[in-house]
Amino acid sequence: MMDENSDEGKIRLSPFGQWVARKAAMLATGGGSDKATAGGYIGNDSKAVAAIAQLAHAAGHEVGADPDIFIWTVPDEDDAAIYPYGVPHDCAPTAEEMAAHLAMTLFAVQQQSHREQSMQTDSNMSLGRAVGMIAYGNFNEKGIRSTFDKMQTANGWAEMSHHARRLIKLLKREEIPLNYGLLAQDLVRLRRGRETANLVRLQWGRDYQSGYRAAMNAASDE
Repeated sequence: MMDENSDEGKIRLSPFGQWVARKAAMLATGGGSDKATAGGYIGNDSKAVAAIAQLAHAAGHEVGADPDIFIWTVPDEDDAAIYPYGVPHDCAPTAEEMAAHLAMTLFAVQQQSHREQSMQTDSNMSLGRAVGMIAYGNFNEKGIRSTFDKMQTANGWAEMSHHARRLIKLLKREEIPLNYGLLAQDLVRLRRGRETANLVRLQWGRDYQSGYRAAMNAASDE
């Protein structure tokens, strides 16, 4: 297992990012006021195991197609911290609902079959940084970079989600946790206009280079 290099410490998440991170952590290790998943997936809690299976199965499905997962993917529309201006009735899925669905189903794909550690981390482990870490020294480095680039330049949400799932499966094999709250936060920003989306892609590119250098330095120290 590769070290996640989390020395950069915890990061500041938006209320929505915190919500997603909390949901992922609850599924992985348990907790929460209702104790609905005491022990979590790692503790072999039956509810957490079932929820992870449902979420993983929903990966790639459209938002709203799997009602059983709404408790994990649909923020409370009355949560003023997440929706300061409310949610219009009968509207299309909100950016937050789209992002939470993708982030939580990807988390489940990565967590499933991993019983030793949570694939949700509070450290500053973005998707870009994690992908950069696995790319260094990999025989398929060009393929990994190509998938990462395709995800960022995808023409639509479905195409972007497809490439993201491919990357998550690679991270699953290397057992590198992600900050899924940060991922969800970034996914929301991708839908806030071209300039904001470009800033997200730029940050992912920076993080990729940072992760790549971190893996290279770690290899040289061995």
